[in-house]
Amino acid sequence: MTENKSIVWSLSWKVLIILCITFGVGVLLVDDIATYARGILLGGSVTLLKIKLLEITLKRAIKKPPSAAKSYMSVHYMLRYVVTFIVLFVGIAIPNVSGVAVILALLSLKLAAYWQGALEPKVPVDGSIEFLEWEDDEETDF
Repeated sequence: MTENKSIVWSLSWKVLIILCITFGVGVLLVDDIATYARGILLGGSVTLLKIKLLEITLKRAIKKPPSAAKSYMSVHYMLRYVVTFIVLFVGIAIPNVSGVAVILALLSLKLAAYWQGALEPKVPVDGSIEFLEWEDDEETDF
């Protein structure tokens, strides 16, 4: 993939596809479609926000020394969980939003991650991995 269309782009599209499928199935099963749609919209938007926040966090952590990067990643990991718990609380507490739809939308990230992992090339059984390496035209012995 190119620089602009990274794994974040691919993962976000997979989340959107899963959200559309979840909404389509839910429309057939629920009585109040508007409440269900609000839940999918709330959970889905927070899921996409979490993907973007993770991308930003990783890009910033790479530029830090290892010890600072570890603590930076830990803090932002906890912040993403706090955001998730707040959204879950809002989805359950507000009667105009379906809590089940919020939970399903938040779980779409897990499904998209498994889907992304299933598309990755498999590692051979012997553990060898072929890399594209720089090859010089002339072999030089030092």
